[in-house]
Amino acid sequence: MDRVILRRALTGGVVAGVSMLYLAAVGLVESFTDREIITGFLTLGRLILLAPPLIVGYWLAGRLEGSARQVAAGAVAGLVGGLFLGAGLLLGFALSPGIREVLVRISPDLLSFIAWGLDPVPGALVNVVIATGLGLIGAGGRALPGRFRRPLVAGSLAIVFMAMIEPFLRPRLLDFDLIVIANWIYSDHGLTPIAAVVVFLVGAGLAVIGPPARATMRARLETADPGPRRLFWWIVALAAIGFLYTLPVIAGSFLSQVLVLVGLYVLLGLGLNIVVGFAGLLDLGYVAFYAVGAYFTALLTSPTSSLGLGLNFWVALPIVVVGAATVGLLIGAPVLRLRGDYLAIVTLGFGEIARLLFLSEALEPWFGGVQGILGIPPMIGTTGSYTLPIIGEVSGPAATYYPLVGFCALAAYFTWRLKFSRTGRAWNSMREDEDVAQATGVNIVNYKLLAFALGASVGCLGGAVYVTHLESVFPGAFNIFVSITALAVVIVGGMGSIPGVILGALALVGLPELLREFAEFRLLVYGGVIVAMMLLRPEGFWPDKARRRELHEGEGEDDANPENVEAAAGAAPSQA
Repeated sequence: MDRVILRRALTGGVVAGVSMLYLAAVGLVESFTDREIITGFLTLGRLILLAPPLIVGYWLAGRLEGSARQVAAGAVAGLVGGLFLGAGLLLGFALSPGIREVLVRISPDLLSFIAWGLDPVPGALVNVVIATGLGLIGAGGRALPGRFRRPLVAGSLAIVFMAMIEPFLRPRLLDFDLIVIANWIYSDHGLTPIAAVVVFLVGAGLAVIGPPARATMRARLETADPGPRRLFWWIVALAAIGFLYTLPVIAGSFLSQVLVLVGLYVLLGLGLNIVVGFAGLLDLGYVAFYAVGAYFTALLTSPTSSLGLGLNFWVALPIVVVGAATVGLLIGAPVLRLRGDYLAIVTLGFGEIARLLFLSEALEPWFGGVQGILGIPPMIGTTGSYTLPIIGEVSGPAATYYPLVGFCALAAYFTWRLKFSRTGRAWNSMREDEDVAQATGVNIVNYKLLAFALGASVGCLGGAVYVTHLESVFPGAFNIFVSITALAVVIVGGMGSIPGVILGALALVGLPELLREFAEFRLLVYGGVIVAMMLLRPEGFWPDKARRRELHEGEGEDDANPENVEAAAGAAPSQA
């Protein structure tokens, strides 16, 4: 092993060791020592503790050539990580119980769990051996040809996914009287061993047949006549509409509420994508438009507001959109000369100014101050419930879900048409280089103002839906975290990508809501995911093609998008 590879392996081992110690010290491991993944075989606490050397070994091997080098680097990284964990374990036993005065999460039960119930020295040695083995397994798995590696990874992730959704899937199965299936899949909040094997095989099988099937379908669509191609997309669209139409019935009340939250951030992400993804204007105060949409809707529709108009939501909505666009122009005008970090700081200030104005005592007669505005009627009807064909009566979160899906579809279509229009091309040139764009005839002032106005118009829809869903509005809901989350949705999903925004909202808003077991560690997991994305896939989950080319300039297209390695159906994935 040469010096460069050894240095990488040692660095990776330090990262793995520090990660294991940190996850244990903050209490993430101890909180899930009894949460089963595979009942009787693997707990979530054990998986969290031992995942770092496996991941580091896999990651290291992906950056080296030659199977022997990959495996050796993974083993060294696992060994170093295990030594760190073992040393931390011995230190914890030596300083216990006084260590709890500084690190309150390090309890005797945690130390015993890490030591596998053994004495300190044997427990430390066991952890060194296991961490070395996991680093070796991770690197060895990465060294396998893609046709073997992808099924193994997909099957393993499928097991973890099915175990984590047990608090939601099992109750729904019981609601539909599928008791036998629920008891066959789950036992003691984890997968049964037989179900784990089946889930692994299904996940691995999908990973095997998925890429060739996609390549075959793509090739047939490219060579098909316009008529059959159009028919195929109509069938796909109808299937998607049918799925979305019946989803609240399948999901239940809680998951419908999660879908509403995801939909709100889809609207915010689509609006912010115009400003950041299309025009390249870094806006950290986007929550201001969300708040404007919410308060304008409350003022116009609530009979108890300062205006007392009591307008119907659909009558008030066009006024709200125009008002938000005007606010977008007012915010955009003072920052026309600013770029990059300076623009971000100023827009961040505007977002805080908006929140403080709605909170202030001086404007309390208008906006209600801390007390907010109450009595906001629902979007449809006076009771918030209505009847749909097949579904029947709809109420609760599902009553908001259906109009919200319509708003999201309308906003997605609107932004898609903008992206490929003359205006979208002008924004793209601005994002690349404002000086060059201005030299070629693009009116920078007009297009910047237009981006702020249209972004505000889309974002205000989220605020309007939000207040009709809650039937009240309070200034505390519009803090900077909303802007940060919306920006993270755009970046993690893929800047400039409309499908990426939807995927980013599902990942950053939907998943945390589903994984309520991690509520105490939500920001920790959230930050870790964002850091990992920026390091491993900076273009996002579903990147825009132009953005992907920018971030992978100088690399081959296959390097930027590994799926393109498979040129035709049935082609075997290349060995990484």
